Amino acid sequence: MLRSALITLLLASSVLAADWTEYRMGPFRVVSNAGDRAARERLTQMEQTRHVLAGMLGKADLPTVWPIVLVLFPNQKEYGPHALPQPFVQGGSSDLSAWTADTPQPLDWRREIVRRLIADNAGLLPGATVTALEDLFSTIEVNATRVKLGARPTSLPAEREREWAKIQMLATNPEYAGRFRVYLGNLQQGNEESVAARNGFDFALAELNRRADAYFKAGVFEASPVFGEALNPNRDFIEKRLPQSDVDDWLAELKAAGKTFPPTSPRGLLAAGTAVSLEQAAKANPRWAEPHVRLAELETNKLVKVSRLKAATALEPQNSAYWQALAEAQTAAGQPVDAAKSWISAERTARGDAEHARIHQIRMDAEQRRIDAELADTKRAADERAADLQRVKDAAAAEVRAAEAKANREQGGLKSGATPVPFAQIYGGETVTGTLVQVECLNGPRRLTIQNAKSTVKVLVRGTEGLNPADFTCGAQKPARQVMVVHDAKPDAQMGTIGNVTTYELR
Repeated sequence: MLRSALITLLLASSVLAADWTEYRMGPFRVVSNAGDRAARERLTQMEQTRHVLAGMLGKADLPTVWPIVLVLFPNQKEYGPHALPQPFVQGGSSDLSAWTADTPQPLDWRREIVRRLIADNAGLLPGATVTALEDLFSTIEVNATRVKLGARPTSLPAEREREWAKIQMLATNPEYAGRFRVYLGNLQQGNEESVAARNGFDFALAELNRRADAYFKAGVFEASPVFGEALNPNRDFIEKRLPQSDVDDWLAELKAAGKTFPPTSPRGLLAAGTAVSLEQAAKANPRWAEPHVRLAELETNKLVKVSRLKAATALEPQNSAYWQALAEAQTAAGQPVDAAKSWISAERTARGDAEHARIHQIRMDAEQRRIDAELADTKRAADERAADLQRVKDAAAAEVRAAEAKANREQGGLKSGATPVPFAQIYGGETVTGTLVQVECLNGPRRLTIQNAKSTVKVLVRGTEGLNPADFTCGAQKPARQVMVVHDAKPDAQMGTIGNVTTYELR
């Protein structure tokens, strides 16, 4: 009888161990057959990470584009067949991870949680700051509501560790921690770090970096208590037993490892790749940027393409590749000023020094092309104006020549062997040829001063009939022009002129 009871107990234990339960809070889900305590501890760690990060970023909440799911197995043996090649893979309607209850979550997994929370909520934080925050939270210590932050991660490259130390100092040192959110808030708005340092801590960026360098060189880094969320892991989580069909679906998505998706899921619709399915994918998850990028790739209208990519960067402002695509589309659409701004955002959100340098060079090249294009447009416009002016001059000259030819024809033209009639003889009077150096405007009449090799004379233009006012602007003539005038040889002693102009020709 004792043996029978023992067998019954073992069978019951086996059935219970195979039970799968889902625990939920905010965007996080832990799907587990590893027992109640382990699942609650992992979900508590995830939720406290979200809560503390939200406080630093000045956010009331940090929702995510996709539910973040951890499938938790009791031991390495059961986890092994479901192990993933990276911390997270895409599911049809969520982002999936898997791990084992007998081993703490790896640091890269913790970093990825923070990266996703920042990408979905934190605007234009610089790439180096995002990486430093990921490293800061990778060593978070959580025990229910008691949370400590700032333990030194292992094996970071020197420059990355320097950035981590700077953020660790600002986040955990009481002298700075109270104003850290102001600093991060300025960075999220796209301000330069010099502005963020001044607004956040009331001193210059050079002083902030000096203090951070001294802190890093001192090498004393300790985890400090931070305010955790007042949650009760045994009461505040949503909990439900999962039917076997749901478990099978989760395990199938783990097996697919982000390569295939249920066809009606948002990512399944995206994978179909048609304009209709992409529109459906965008509606299925309105916070998802990728369908807008894919629709932009199909778009032939340049302005609509820009609009699609603007929607994508608004939904995922941390994605440097999306900013690059928008900058290129704006350039193609003839929006160079907007493109320059997008290149700045692409550079700002780049991850890693090499990527930052690559995008910086692309941005500089694009800016030089924009300047060259503007100069070329300016020169082309000037050339067109000069050509238009020359056409007007040529047309006017042609009209004059045509009028002269007509007059010659009406006069019978110049007969063979005949002597040409002098200009002055046609109009009658005396001729003066020389350089027009001065025009005096006398409240109606205009007195012209003409200088030649023999003398300087003055003649009077009494009326305006047949006169082009622009030919005789008042004052010294700059530049002086050649002129021939015909006058009536009637001197005016009062005016000091030798005659009155009857006709003239500027040369």
